[in-house]
Amino acid sequence: MADKLRELQRCILDIALEFQRICEKNGLRYFLTYGTLLGAVRHQGFIPWDDDMDVGMPREDYEKFLQIAPSELGEDFFLQTGQTDPAYAFGSAKIRLNGTALMEDYAVNSKQHNGIFLDIFPFDVMPKRSWQQWLHFRAAKCVKWAALGKTDYAFIKPKRRKFAKLMSAAFFFLRKDGALKLAEKLRRLYERRPTGRYVDTEWYQSVITDEDLQQTRTLPFEGYEFRVPLRTEQMLTEIYGDYMKLPPVEERGIQHDVVLTDIGEYVIKNNASKERQEVYG
Repeated sequence: MADKLRELQRCILDIALEFQRICEKNGLRYFLTYGTLLGAVRHQGFIPWDDDMDVGMPREDYEKFLQIAPSELGEDFFLQTGQTDPAYAFGSAKIRLNGTALMEDYAVNSKQHNGIFLDIFPFDVMPKRSWQQWLHFRAAKCVKWAALGKTDYAFIKPKRRKFAKLMSAAFFFLRKDGALKLAEKLRRLYERRPTGRYVDTEWYQSVITDEDLQQTRTLPFEGYEFRVPLRTEQMLTEIYGDYMKLPPVEERGIQHDVVLTDIGEYVIKNNASKERQEVYG
């Protein structure tokens, strides 16, 4: 199991390096975020039990990436959005690895591309007032789940399944693509009223500032250098609290409901160690 997880991590790293290549070639801003940022600080690579990798981009750079990437990605890769994959219904993009599988429980019956992936989250202008932030997140969340409910996704967890059905019914007048467009409009609602702060509206947990974007730095990740926000430690504290403290052993498991992993005939190209990293501390 450990060997398979490490193999998966190295496949994801290949995708991240391809993503980074395109960003650097075209002068696009990006940064590690969420558990990937934590892994860079605490483990200098993947959290040993993690099975995904997250990167963020300011909305402006994200939109440019979506335009550029299809013609610049190598043949092993597929850019997945609601426009490039009719069965896909999330508002953030993924780069999938062709000929592989990383299938989560909700997508077992889905016709979407289910290859091993890298998550790419757009960061939008965050309103100043707390009540605006509350509405901003929940309005976008409701429409997001309306889009998810209009697909062939089969959510296993009862709360998610019920919420998707409820939102799909509430927005009965929209199809999947219409719900995705409305969700994006809501996420970008404040872009003409800059506040100097940006947030991933998918989860509304990770906040970056103009300072973070103007003065990014790099940290080692699996032997390679990736960009991170300037206020890395502050961001991690806001999301995880005492982020250098390891969780209890019983909580160090896979965080996603993955039902199938297969790298197929894919040959890993990066030089990261084939062994799992030592756990910090």
